[in-house]
Parts: sequence; C-alpha cells; structure tokens
Amino acid sequence: MSVWLPVLFVCLTNGACEFYSGTLSVSVAQCESQNAEVKQALSLKPNISAYQIACIKIKPKDSA
Repeated sequence: MSVWLPVLFVCLTNGACEFYSGTLSVSVAQCESQNAEVKQALSLKPNISAYQIACIKIKPKDSA
C-alpha cells in the first residue's frame, strides 16, 4: 500500500526559501485536494515570489 505526501517549496520576496510537508494522504486525490487549498492561500500572499507544490508517492518498505 502506498501513501501520498503533499509538499511545498516556497520562496519569499526577501529571498528566504522554505520547505513544508502536509498530512499523509491515502490517495493522490486527497493529496491534491490538500495542495489545492494551499495554492489558494498562497495566491493571497503578496510576499510569495515563487513556489512549487507536489504530491510524493511513498511506498513503505516491506518488513522482513
């Protein structure tokens, strides 16, 4: 079984950049929904110069 991790890399107008991750999701649709909310919130912030949002698929290792 795989899970999805929503991630955000954002740079501010002052030159600072940061990485954030959201809550693990059980489906890519759930992950994309989280990212859509973040994208909407970012569009309202004038101090954001650039950002990248993605969903990363995570497959846990098989336990031996």
